[in-house]
Order: sequence, then structure tokens, then C-alpha cells
Amino acid sequence: MKNLFARGGIEFLAVLLGISGSLWMENNRQVKLEDEQIYNTLYSLKEELVTLNEYSERYKNKILRDYKICDQLLTDWGSNDIDSLVNQELEGRDLILTIKAYRAFHPPISIFNSLKSDGSIGLIKNPNIKTKINNVYEVSFSHIQEGVDNERNLYQKLNEYIILNYPYLLIDDKSIKYKTALTKFLNDEIALAYIIEKNSMRNFLANLISRYMIRVNDLNLLIDSHIK
Repeated sequence: MKNLFARGGIEFLAVLLGISGSLWMENNRQVKLEDEQIYNTLYSLKEELVTLNEYSERYKNKILRDYKICDQLLTDWGSNDIDSLVNQELEGRDLILTIKAYRAFHPPISIFNSLKSDGSIGLIKNPNIKTKINNVYEVSFSHIQEGVDNERNLYQKLNEYIILNYPYLLIDDKSIKYKTALTKFLNDEIALAYIIEKNSMRNFLANLISRYMIRVNDLNLLIDSHIK
């Protein structure tokens, strides 16, 4: 009888150890799969961050280009050379569009959005990486969008003012009527106030983009050090 109990105890222990071993192996397998998924997530984000930084650099350069053109107008206000302004090359944008328009900010963040939707971002364990991801893709991004929205609102007001008071500026045919309208526009105190405010917004937005690029680069370096 004792031998029977002993044999039964050994068999039970063997089954228990077998189950525990199987669970341990399965848990290790799950941990390994999760670690691989985290690695792939971070690697994909790292690739997108490079593209994001390049896009932001191009965007900032366009903002600064618009700023410099309008800054020169402000410097020469009341004495601008109209013929020179009409004939200058502005990289695909005419002078009035450069003055009034805003530039939409649509960075390449489809990889992040996909990883966020499928839950991959939530698997990341490193708190520093998670904080920096949030700063780049949520906090800083929303600040930039707010700046763009403010500039768009001013664009709508300035565009309406031009339509009502200087409709010939929308033709841009270098005609006498266009040059006359441009001369009056560049001596208009209301137009002056609009352009000053517009350039202030552009300068603010360019600074936001510069700080954004620093955060993008910091996140890229942190991910790089983590996955090596």
C-alpha cells in the first residue's frame, strides 16, 4: 500500500513538474515573441523618425523662405521697388500667395499610427522611450498644429481683405492695374499689420519646428541605443 502511494506521489509530482515546465517554456516563448515585437516596433519607428526629421527640415526651410520675403517687404515698407517685386522668382509661389498663405503640416507618421492602432506602442516597457514618443507624436505635434491653425485663420482674414479691397492682386498678370494695386497694398496700414502678425506667426512656427526636430533626434538616438 505504501509503495502504491509512493508511486502515485511520484507520478503526481512528475505530472506537476511536466505542467510547470510546459508553462515555463510557454511563458518564455511569449516573452521572446513580445521582445521581438517591441524590437520590430522600435526599429520601424526609428526608420520613420529619419523621414520625419527630413520632412520637418524641408517644412522649416519653406517657412523661413516665406518669412524672409515678407521681412524684406516690411524693411522696405513704403518704398518697395514694385517692378523688382513683380519680376522676382519665388519658387512657384507668387508674391501675394507668399504673403497671405499658410503651409499645412502633414508629417509622415503613418507607421506610428498603425503601431498605435494595433497595440504595439503599448507593449514598449522603457518609460523614457514611451515619454519621448508621446512628446514627439502627441504633445509637440499638437502644438505645431495649433500654430498652423492660427496662421490659417489669419490667412482667411487677410485673403478676404485682399478680395474686397485689392481684387487685381489675385490676377497676378503683371498688368498696370496689378502693379497699381500692389503699390497701394504695400502702403496700406491694415495690410502692414496683417503682414507683421503673419511673420510673427511664421517665426514662432519655425521655432516650434526647430524644437520638434530636437525631440525627434533625441528619440531616434534613444531608440538606437536601446535596440543595439
